[in-house]
Amino acid sequence: MRGWLCALLLCSLAFAQEPNTGAGPDFSRAVRERGSFYLNGISYQYLQGTKYTVVASAVPTLNGKYFGVKLHILNRGKSSVNMVPESVTVEDSVGSKALQLLSAADIADRMRRQPAWAKVAAAAVGGPPAAGPAGYSGVPTMADLLRELTKESEGNGFVSTSDPPYPTLTVRGAPRATAHDSAACDLGCALRNREIGDGSGPQLPSRNARPEQVEQSEFLANTIPPEGDAEGVLYFSMPKLTDRAPISHTGKKSYLVTVTVPVGEEKFQFAFPPE
Repeated sequence: MRGWLCALLLCSLAFAQEPNTGAGPDFSRAVRERGSFYLNGISYQYLQGTKYTVVASAVPTLNGKYFGVKLHILNRGKSSVNMVPESVTVEDSVGSKALQLLSAADIADRMRRQPAWAKVAAAAVGGPPAAGPAGYSGVPTMADLLRELTKESEGNGFVSTSDPPYPTLTVRGAPRATAHDSAACDLGCALRNREIGDGSGPQLPSRNARPEQVEQSEFLANTIPPEGDAEGVLYFSMPKLTDRAPISHTGKKSYLVTVTVPVGEEKFQFAFPPE
């Protein structure tokens, strides 16, 4: 009888210990802090994982011709991590397909190509000065039309070469902010300060961005060291728009994309735009 009791006790102990055999910490169920903040009217989302923190923003850029995704990845781990742009995916929920990743160099080359009509306009504007009011017949000429078209095209980043530079974000009298500057600054506040930085970091290009700015702001493959960070902009084809619910809540055309950013063994996902 004792033998049976001992055998039964040993079996019950082995069964109780079996689910924990070889099981490590389950990071997939760890609580991860997620939030958002605004900077100059642009919405940023952040997600803090076990070893890394990712800040993302996604908006149409360059007159809505392209879709820009700005990423800022912070390595809080004890080892370096490789990050390549091709690993980032953007899925279009309206078109039910992945958006194509575009090279900043190709976009810049397209911006540098001057349309044929702009060349004619430039020749007409750069020609001999027109006669004064005394010789003006009152009938608009082709040169007048081309001149007006040239004025309207300035500032779109494709024709004008004298556009003002894209405004940078600066904080007067303050050095580049670091995470957790003070006890009063929470995680969202600290990450917002890092986005502001010293104004020299890459920004989502505006409609009047120059080709050089597009190339310099591109997110490139990098090895991020411990306590280091990397940031830049990835360019994709534009997603489809819809005015139907549940994506559009106002009846105006909108889009919905899911940005997936794998960093090391962790994966970060963000949805843009409905907040």
